[in-house]
Amino acid sequence: MIPRRLLAISPHLDDAVLSLGASLAQAALDGAEVLVYTVFAGTAPPPYSAAAERMHAVWGLSPEDDAPLHRRNEDIAALAHLGLAYRHGRFLDSIYRRLPDGRWLTDHVEGGQKLAVAQDSPGDDGLVAEIRDDIEATVAEFEPTLIVTCAAVVDHPDNLATRDAALAAFSAARAKNVPIRLWEDLPYSMFNPGTIELPAGFRLGTSEFESATTETWKRKREAVECYSSQLAMLNGRNKNLFARLDEHARKNSPRGGFGETTWPVLLDENNG
Repeated sequence: MIPRRLLAISPHLDDAVLSLGASLAQAALDGAEVLVYTVFAGTAPPPYSAAAERMHAVWGLSPEDDAPLHRRNEDIAALAHLGLAYRHGRFLDSIYRRLPDGRWLTDHVEGGQKLAVAQDSPGDDGLVAEIRDDIEATVAEFEPTLIVTCAAVVDHPDNLATRDAALAAFSAARAKNVPIRLWEDLPYSMFNPGTIELPAGFRLGTSEFESATTETWKRKREAVECYSSQLAMLNGRNKNLFARLDEHARKNSPRGGFGETTWPVLLDENNG
């Protein structure tokens, strides 16, 4: 069944396209109205953490550049190429956030592009509640007939907060029989595959592979290329992102073609 209005809730500016770009493009081609709401798209004023300054340099941006604005413009171009609408959230990426004691949530790891999240950082239930409120407002306005978001296969605080906030907002959408599905966090799950542990009261259904046409897969690749800042990390020498996405899709496809994986979210029986 083709959704009439599809709401994709993305943690970062590129996650939805990398993980589900072909399926979202196909939905739009099939006549659905598709809105991608990116949660962590807000602009942070300086000073920046060492991790943020390092990432800005990796992205090819100068200290004077407004990095989130640059990335939002990349996102607008990518989603337009797929025929999708966008909405950019107000929350700050983890590289711009501080812990209650003033320390940065994320630190730079010397000698590489990897980042380290403070291991003793408490869970931010307040942040999840704020994101939930914004998602509920978007759901009330857009009235989706299908919601998709990240599975948070990768252990990233932004992905986990986005998924948990979307599930917390799910009860309001469920009253209107709106299903919610989780996408595989690409390309990160290819590097560090992990398990999906949902909050209490929710469980995963059986994974489904949505086959992509040659055209929608091509359009996904072209949309990913709009994120030039991120390709500096994900593609290049010894990192052929597009070849790995192709290989991963073929490995998961029952027929050896291209496509993307999602899971339906189900309620535990004791959760009503």
